[in-house]
Amino acid sequence: MIYIFKITTNEYPGFIRLIEIDQENTFSIFHSVIQQSLDFDSDQLASFFIADESWAKRIEVTLIDMGSNGIPHYTMKKTKIKDLIKTKGQKLLYTFDFLNDRSFYIELTEISMERILNEPQVAYQLGKAPKQILTEDVELIDAPDRFFDSYHDYGDLDDYTEIFGEMDDLLEGGY
Repeated sequence: MIYIFKITTNEYPGFIRLIEIDQENTFSIFHSVIQQSLDFDSDQLASFFIADESWAKRIEVTLIDMGSNGIPHYTMKKTKIKDLIKTKGQKLLYTFDFLNDRSFYIELTEISMERILNEPQVAYQLGKAPKQILTEDVELIDAPDRFFDSYHDYGDLDDYTEIFGEMDDLLEGGY
């Protein structure tokens, strides 16, 4: 069976991608198709989340094995799409920027039993994709100068004992 997923984002209302993929493919292959279609850097972490009807995250499918600690978990390489996605209208979130909590909204819009698909493909694309990682223009500072400007000379250790007393005196005070 061929699944057709619609991918959207709330960052760009005109952004749409339709991905056709066989249900036997893994989430890792789905991840790669998304990354390639958006020209994203594949070195960045990402996760799929099976979502409920209101887009609340339920089950995570991770790019790397995070360890289970006895809790059932799914990885992209080991989990086939059909293992978790079964019905038209089912929703997923594809989190691609964890630092800024940014995700694509994915919905299974069609299931085709009549076609055979050798490779996943982007069936339709519209609009500009968002940047993979949001960056702020950071003012470069001369860190050593800033550090030393704010550094105050508190003198030698002898001065410290004159101000605060000996360590034994401090400990005898019950601190």
